Amino acid sequence: MDKIRELEKKVKVCTRCPLCQEANPVPGLLNPQSKYFLIGEAPGKTEDKYGVPFIGHSGRKLNELLELAGIDSNDCSFDNVVKCRPPANRDPRKAELRACVGWLFEAIRLVQPEQIITLGRIPLSLFCPYGIKQMHGTSFEIEVPEENNEL
Repeated sequence: MDKIRELEKKVKVCTRCPLCQEANPVPGLLNPQSKYFLIGEAPGKTEDKYGVPFIGHSGRKLNELLELAGIDSNDCSFDNVVKCRPPANRDPRKAELRACVGWLFEAIRLVQPEQIITLGRIPLSLFCPYGIKQMHGTSFEIEVPEENNEL
């Protein structure tokens, strides 16, 4: 748990890319005993304001879907590929993804979940060369890179 708290502190003061000049870095909500690790693209407006991932409209919808699937959200870790909200909710740029992906990979290595669930095309692209239409609803084995700059 100490390593998770250390990671959260590092993310909160991150200046690896220019996004931190306009938004607040939002660390993941990590549970070392979680079975599932859900990955979104970037924090939303509410997440940026409060510094907590998946608490806005999309997070509430996600919790409803988890409940429908019989998954307890307390058995999940939640994180985003980029830690700061891009301006005007645009897609993160390649350099921003490269700057943040190390935080995500470190979080996954600390939690060691049984399953990773990507929520959208950008998180999926970290682990799979195929598009979301081809991969929707499928599962596959992944290997989380050891290095923090694998993009």
